[in-house]
Amino acid sequence: MARPLLDTVRACVRRHELLVAGDVVVAAVSGGADSLALLRALLALRDTLDIRIAVAHLDHRVRGGESARDRAFVEGIAKRHGLPYVGEEATIPAGNFEAEARSVRYAFLERAADALGATKIATGHTRDDQAETVLWRVVRGAGRRGLGGIRPRHGRIVRPLLDCDRTQVRAFLVERGQDWRRDYGNFDFDLERTRLRHGFLPALSRELNPRLARTLADLADLMREEDALLDRLASAAARGQTLAAPILHAIDAPLARRAIRLWWRRHGSGARLGRAHVEAVRRLAARPSDDGAIAVPGGAIARERSRLTFFPADRSERGIEPWRRDLPRGGTVDTPGGWRLTLGEAAPREPIMPGHRVCVVDADALAGGLAVRNRRAGDAIRLHGLGGHTSLKRLFASRRIPRRLRADHPVVVCGDVVLWVPDCGRSEVALVGPATTRRWVIRASGGPRESA
Repeated sequence: MARPLLDTVRACVRRHELLVAGDVVVAAVSGGADSLALLRALLALRDTLDIRIAVAHLDHRVRGGESARDRAFVEGIAKRHGLPYVGEEATIPAGNFEAEARSVRYAFLERAADALGATKIATGHTRDDQAETVLWRVVRGAGRRGLGGIRPRHGRIVRPLLDCDRTQVRAFLVERGQDWRRDYGNFDFDLERTRLRHGFLPALSRELNPRLARTLADLADLMREEDALLDRLASAAARGQTLAAPILHAIDAPLARRAIRLWWRRHGSGARLGRAHVEAVRRLAARPSDDGAIAVPGGAIARERSRLTFFPADRSERGIEPWRRDLPRGGTVDTPGGWRLTLGEAAPREPIMPGHRVCVVDADALAGGLAVRNRRAGDAIRLHGLGGHTSLKRLFASRRIPRRLRADHPVVVCGDVVLWVPDCGRSEVALVGPATTRRWVIRASGGPRESA
């Protein structure tokens, strides 16, 4: 014997913590059996759950006079029960009708909830809807997250009927003498969902498993539980704005993929990261070298000092925007790329060790003042000890400066002559020698590499 619908709804609300005392719940009511069962169940449990209820109805305007009668029917029910009501008409954009209609519907429900001060939005999805969704995703090759199906709760959207089947729904409405509207568009076999609902799923149930809907719904519950566990395990490798390549390479592939997706949802471009991109990130993490980059939707992921960082699409893809800052003695310059350069004078006998981020120059040998800028087309440097000029483009490549960081890499110049490029090389201009009496010291810090 089927469990009474109200008992099932009450258990679902409790199990998934869908509602709390004091909630204002907007019920999405189309006028069909499922949404009316949702509304009547919430009304029956209103005092027990200590909630307030409102009604929202969206007229898609695709069924002519039938749509108008649906709207009047729902509005009449709301009025009869003394419930606040919000209704709108909408035009569905061209494209995939089912997907576009869903997007328009949820946008409307969010607006309605805001207008009514609601804390929850309740929809009438049932276990049969869950089964259809899971089967559809199996056919499409979904992973574990996709096989979790319809979530009982997502943000402020809750689905109290998700453990109920359509037999319970209709029996519940008949017991209460509640009529409902029939949308004969649900029998349009040009729609994929209709063919699945009225064709493939009943055939599979009849031929293979009479309890197929429950089996698929149970599978969704299991997948969601395991998905949440795997997220917790993977989250340790996805903390912060960067990913540690050695950790990503060391953990098992399934956890590494999940860590990449968790990190991407928090720090990526907002676009979907496909399976091929996830695998490319794993290969980047597994490289023996400590640099490199791959293109991803909305930008690139670069590896620097064993850390993976996402860089959004930026100016380097549209051409370099020039910048230049004077570097006065005793002064400090902060650059657009996050670098900081300082210029000071060394004491006569103070020992100074030049390095990748320290440059010592003969102050009297300079032909003018110093400045910091980004590179220009045709820039070249005469590297100390090598002889001959090298283009900055080639220098950046040989020093493995990621392509996306080159637009804002600092270049120290004296007039138009390149004097020093931090992390890359020193020119033969104004070298310190036995005759040097005054030494200036340029120090560089910060930048994407250091902050990673």
